[in-house]
Amino acid sequence: MSKKRSYRNRLAEAFQMDDAPMVITRELHKSSMAATELKYDGRNFGRTTSIPREDAYLIALQLRACHDHDLYFDGRLTHPRNWFAGVTSIYDLRRDPVAELRDPFHSIMFHLPRKALDSMTHEAGVPRVGDLRHEPGVSVDDPVVRPLLASLLPTMAKPEEAHPLFLDHVALALMAHVANVYGGMSPDAGLPHGGLALWQVRRVKELMSESLNEEIPGLSVRHFARAFRHSTGVSPHRWLLKHRVDHARELLSDRALSLTDIALSCGFADQSHFTRVFTAMVGVSPGVWRRVNGTSQTLNRMDSGA
Repeated sequence: MSKKRSYRNRLAEAFQMDDAPMVITRELHKSSMAATELKYDGRNFGRTTSIPREDAYLIALQLRACHDHDLYFDGRLTHPRNWFAGVTSIYDLRRDPVAELRDPFHSIMFHLPRKALDSMTHEAGVPRVGDLRHEPGVSVDDPVVRPLLASLLPTMAKPEEAHPLFLDHVALALMAHVANVYGGMSPDAGLPHGGLALWQVRRVKELMSESLNEEIPGLSVRHFARAFRHSTGVSPHRWLLKHRVDHARELLSDRALSLTDIALSCGFADQSHFTRVFTAMVGVSPGVWRRVNGTSQTLNRMDSGA
């Protein structure tokens, strides 16, 4: 899901490419992580401007060889090495990285704040990772980063169609890999046995709650369904139906809404489907529940002059 209007992309500003394709995920205590595609087919692009210093990293996938350029960290010249297509580069945004580009370039850069890394290790119950181990200006062949960031390329063309669950999973997979390989986090840190991690359960529940009237891609996948049941005690489908029924109870207090309106608003196929599910879970039909439980709320509104 793209949130361009609310997110200031300082990386694109440094390249003077305010219209650069971008997708954003918000996860782990509302830390914003953004992936930006930067592409220039000409020569002698010139020098980028400084990016405001922050405790964050750029994890970059170089999609095109760009051998003829210079890098500056804290104003000091660094001659880049190993700048072939498919390699991974890491930039520490506390060191004011600036590039002088002469070759054409094409890359995807993933903005990873320290706060997001810290939140991930906190929720996994493991020690905070230190500075990422990397040699400034030297790219490496990372077979995990390459497909993860490359998987975001199709979303760059139509960011509004990118599902937030997909973006979050790519972001979190990338963070876990970076924390493990470059930050020293244990490979099996915080992994659940057969179920989902706490952040996964929380995120899936958030997405299902926000999309009561939509089908969430992936809920029918057997592996995910087993893991969700292991972690919560119920299947994703059962959890979603219960959440829809709970939301329907709230809406039933508003007598201006018809049962059909409530059914469709809560994601049921029609009023008949709503009635069947509601009756099976609550023990009475929606109409009976409204008559029994809506009286006091109606009287309270009348007494208050509503």
